[in-house]
Amino acid sequence: MRPTLNNLLIVEDNPFIGKKIFKAAIELSIEDIRLTESLQEAISFLNDTNFEFVVLDLRLPDGNGVELLKWLKEKKIETKVFVFSISTELKQICLKYGAFAFFDKAKDFDELIEAIKKVA
Repeated sequence: MRPTLNNLLIVEDNPFIGKKIFKAAIELSIEDIRLTESLQEAISFLNDTNFEFVVLDLRLPDGNGVELLKWLKEKKIETKVFVFSISTELKQICLKYGAFAFFDKAKDFDELIEAIKKVA
């Protein structure tokens, strides 16, 4: 039997998109799902919990998601980060700082959910 994805952190400031990802994750039977709209709260969650996966928006009210990627790398926190953003010009920077995959928010929602499904 394949191991299941036990926890997921969603960092998304658009409430509609955040809830849509959250709902899809619930349907995949992920046990522990956290949703935050801020960079600082995401860091707080990551200090307390070892998340297997993070879905990360880049443009957040209190900073840029690239800062979180840099922080994860600096702290040597191992988690797979799926960046989900409209800022496609930052794709190479995100991959350089350890993003596992990059999805274009304008057109790749279904691909993001499929990627989560593959690991769940």
